[in-house]
Amino acid sequence: MDDRVDRFPATVRPLGDRAWLAEFEAESEAIAWAEAVARMAGTGIEVVPAHRTVAVIADADRTEWELAELEKRLARIPVGFSGGTATVRLHEIPVLYDGPDLLEVAESLEISPRAVVDLHTSVEYTTLAVGFQPGFPYLGRLPTPLDRIGRRDSPRTRVAAGSVAIAAGRTGIYPIDSPGGWRILGWTPTAIVDLEADFFLFSPGDRVRFRPIDASRILRAGSRQT
Repeated sequence: MDDRVDRFPATVRPLGDRAWLAEFEAESEAIAWAEAVARMAGTGIEVVPAHRTVAVIADADRTEWELAELEKRLARIPVGFSGGTATVRLHEIPVLYDGPDLLEVAESLEISPRAVVDLHTSVEYTTLAVGFQPGFPYLGRLPTPLDRIGRRDSPRTRVAAGSVAIAAGRTGIYPIDSPGGWRILGWTPTAIVDLEADFFLFSPGDRVRFRPIDASRILRAGSRQT
């Protein structure tokens, strides 16, 4: 006997006349529901998870669904429904942990820089969302006590592409040179975006592990951005 009691998103509300926003109690629920919607909806539907919400955007000229029927279907997809077998990608990201904020983070937590690195590499992260720049992954959750570290009081005017940073319980990688206020722990030689080639390494739901490397690895791979 199947005694499972299905639960549904907290809300599924319209965003204009061709989009909807679903809200969830947990980030993992949002990611699983987004994957199920993407498999069910097919062509012409964009699914955008972001932490505990999922936006579903319909291109009426491309989707086979009538919008009213699609809205009804969304409301009937339960939390945790797989809709098939999902392929979870695991990315291993090499990091040279020599960032300008590493020592300050260690001192604020009263631990050694090595302990900060050990903590940062001790868990497997989930890609919760991708933004605020194209390809920037929000990865969570940081282990305690790194999750207590906030943003810098004064953002930097330039953070190098590949910088691995933390803030407010999350870790991420800057995909391009840009201003930024997260605390930089290190740098990775792994390119995570190529805008000209329309390449983006991370998608919501992907798993990520960080692995420390030494400077000689960077030198062998080529010159480092600064």
